[in-house]
Amino acid sequence: MKTALLVGCNYPNTPYELKGCINDVHAMRDVILKRFNFDPQHVELITDEPGSPKKTTRANIMAGLEEMVKEAKEGDVLLFHFSGHGVEADMKPGRKDDAIVPCDLNLIYDVDIRHLIEQLPKETSFTIVSDSCHSGGLIDKEKEQIGPHSTLRGIAPSVDARKRGISLESIHQGLQTAANVINAASDVLGTTVAFSTTGLDIEPRSLTEDEGILLSGCQADELSLDLEPSDKTQGKAYGAFTYSLQKIINETNGTLTNKQLVMNVRDEITSLGFHEQHPCLYCSDKNAGTAFLATIPTPLALPMINELVPKKKAVLVGCNYPRTPYNLKGCINDLENIRMLIMKRFNFDQRFIKVLTDNYIQGSWDMPTGIKIKAALYEMVRTARPGDVLFFYFSGHGTAVPVLKPGQPLRLDEAIVPCDFNLITDVDFRGLVNQLPNKVNFTILSDSCHSGGLIDKEEEQIGPNTLRKGEKSPECITRGKSIEFPVIHEIIDLVSDAAHQATNIAEQFFGFFGRDIVSLKFNDEAAKQKGLLGLRPHEDKGILVSGCEAYETSFDVVLDGKSYGAFTDAEVKVSMGGYVKMSNKDLVTKARDILKQNGFDQSPCLYCSNADLDADFLGEVA
Repeated sequence: MKTALLVGCNYPNTPYELKGCINDVHAMRDVILKRFNFDPQHVELITDEPGSPKKTTRANIMAGLEEMVKEAKEGDVLLFHFSGHGVEADMKPGRKDDAIVPCDLNLIYDVDIRHLIEQLPKETSFTIVSDSCHSGGLIDKEKEQIGPHSTLRGIAPSVDARKRGISLESIHQGLQTAANVINAASDVLGTTVAFSTTGLDIEPRSLTEDEGILLSGCQADELSLDLEPSDKTQGKAYGAFTYSLQKIINETNGTLTNKQLVMNVRDEITSLGFHEQHPCLYCSDKNAGTAFLATIPTPLALPMINELVPKKKAVLVGCNYPRTPYNLKGCINDLENIRMLIMKRFNFDQRFIKVLTDNYIQGSWDMPTGIKIKAALYEMVRTARPGDVLFFYFSGHGTAVPVLKPGQPLRLDEAIVPCDFNLITDVDFRGLVNQLPNKVNFTILSDSCHSGGLIDKEEEQIGPNTLRKGEKSPECITRGKSIEFPVIHEIIDLVSDAAHQATNIAEQFFGFFGRDIVSLKFNDEAAKQKGLLGLRPHEDKGILVSGCEAYETSFDVVLDGKSYGAFTDAEVKVSMGGYVKMSNKDLVTKARDILKQNGFDQSPCLYCSNADLDADFLGEVA
């Protein structure tokens, strides 16, 4: 049997009021009924919204939990979801205890939860999802699977939020102020105010493999966020953790393990612009790899799949870097030309083309910062299914990142330059490609300098070229699409004290942008977790069409009053040239011919598997 207790506390008409907690539990109820086959009769909601039959007091919450545990039988699946305030208390010298905050401020501690778990029958799955501050470690003594994650402040989030935490001092003051009122109305509230002491002096017994699974909204020393209503949250207030969790589940047509779910939710929260909240997972090794709620979710209905996950999706980025010394003229024009091309020639639906530009145009989704570009790419890759066609286009500056390791010669690695200079490197693209399902066409077309080799370890099919080029028109004005890495290094150093004090490139980027949102190139620990260290070239799903070789320049052109990238212009001319069918190889070789004829000293390259060399560009069907 599957049983759930869902608790949402908004604390209305108090100094601690939140907005999204009741929405959280209703969203969670919808998820478990539709996707995880819970029976509505076995799902209890306790909220402090008007008309709720039960108050969200400690007594009512603990009674619901105790009843659920008491009725549990071997093999049952239990869920407790709490959305509200959390608190961290120093109950003993040198020891911090985590607690959730019911509406009567009568705390429920980690040891209370542990005491319940120890009463469970064997082989019972008990999952706790807590969207509250200080919720990491809410099951006392549970093993950490995905835990603390050091972080520095990054770019401001795109959604307004409030922290879901109350200090213990505030709770004490609240209880003292309300004591007379509560005592006088004890028969109405049905509770006596007293701190829980269950198990405070008892060390829990050793764990077994099947006790307790905690998905916490943040680390034990962090704060969970309450999101204000916005377009990104469909006009409703939610908790950042619950919103991201239900969004991941509702957009994933398949099974997610507890570990996969938490890692995906972390990425989703980061994509919202919040870099100081890191969901955690505490459970046994066995349960880390078990499906969330020990259930294979009900498949999404086909109409929903087709709506959420179209067959063809694109992320298009154009950076002109206006009002800077690195200003380009043609990159947003390039983007518009590519957008029209993929819609007319390759049948992409405009609704599923995400556009990011640093000068507003119709349909532009956001500024092309490093985190925004990666968020758009992550979303596209995460929802991909076999048979999909994914396309990423970038027009802007590129750079070559120096990499020097002990005992090895200096190496220059490729990167694109977002408008905020938070570089996206070849390792980041390799990380995306490695997440793709089988039989997905993922093509990257980059009109930037140093773009050859932009997918780390991808096999070169059409590479360096020594052919002599023709002559450019004397009226043609060109500028290279490159910012030298020392310039980027100096800019960041000038504008950030933390970066200025750094002793190496990685620490400089951490200090300015935040450890969680910089390129994996600078974060070996994160790259290792994603299996991106020590890779060898191999055939896979990524296709890179680059505007030039790794050490060449792509040109931004002004001719006859028009601004454009020389490479993008050649690609569009080839694609619209009346060819019934065109392979990746055909596209690159014909674009090379056009650039040569026009006198541009740049050689587009192709990096992909042998199978994709002669495959149709963008999965085109004749």
